[in-house]
Amino acid sequence: MVTLYNVISADGYIARKDGSEDFIPDELWPITLDIFKKFDVLVMGGKTYQVLQSYDKKSLELFEKLGIKKVVVTRDKNFQPKSGYVVVHTPEDALRMSTNTLVSSGPTLNNYLLEKKLVDTIIFHQLPILIKDGILPFDSEIKKSLILLSETQLGQAKELVYQYSNK
Repeated sequence: MVTLYNVISADGYIARKDGSEDFIPDELWPITLDIFKKFDVLVMGGKTYQVLQSYDKKSLELFEKLGIKKVVVTRDKNFQPKSGYVVVHTPEDALRMSTNTLVSSGPTLNNYLLEKKLVDTIIFHQLPILIKDGILPFDSEIKKSLILLSETQLGQAKELVYQYSNK
């Protein structure tokens, strides 16, 4: 099973146009880590890896101590992450590592996986904040193929779980 996960604003953005995630409160990080713990492998793109490395020391340490395999997908053959991360050069290589995989990334990797019909479930943690213009998690056409399975309030965030039905 492949699950896609992103934190989004109320208007559906994962970041501002400049890539900033400043609308995501620090209080949401433990909830995000709890999601990560449910999977054997966490897959991210190179840009997501870079954003994670800019997190404050305590948040990054909590993430890096998780007992899951952390995989970075990048076309950059010279990419050298910190110890504890595995680098692969195709999304398919990352997905072969486990049948219980979470992808938390940006639109490039998300779109690729959705277009190839490799995603089963999508989880969003939606915040009650409008940012009005930003980076979407994937192409807007994909939203038409989502079936809402559940909606749960988690503090200030709403967890939305969708099945991706374009198979």
